[in-house]
Amino acid sequence: MSTDRIPPSSSLVETLRALAHGRTQDARRNSRPGKPDSSGPQKPVKTKHDVQLLRQRLHGLATEADLANEQSMLHARTQAVREILLWEFGSDFRNDSQFVPMVDAIGKTLDADPAFQQRFVDLLADLRKA
Repeated sequence: MSTDRIPPSSSLVETLRALAHGRTQDARRNSRPGKPDSSGPQKPVKTKHDVQLLRQRLHGLATEADLANEQSMLHARTQAVREILLWEFGSDFRNDSQFVPMVDAIGKTLDADPAFQQRFVDLLADLRKA
């Protein structure tokens, strides 16, 4: 069964997706302070995601990144997080007030765990092979 998304074999991408989803839910709840969320359960918006386009964009980032240079890896990671968020939530999300804070928060979360950092390096290495 195809979901037109990145396969779950990439645990880093799944982690990013979960973090982003949680933060957008928090942002929606906080966008109306003092007012309870009366809209009830949110139905997921179904959009057609172009997985190949995301892979191409991430492949481009991977080929430009210097895996041995920490600054290059930080830049690539920030760009990859942005690409994944925009792919997941749509290009208009870049105009949302929560976009940059979300990118920063995901980056801090990835910094906190060396295993996430290694998974990102592995992700870029795999993307270079593709």
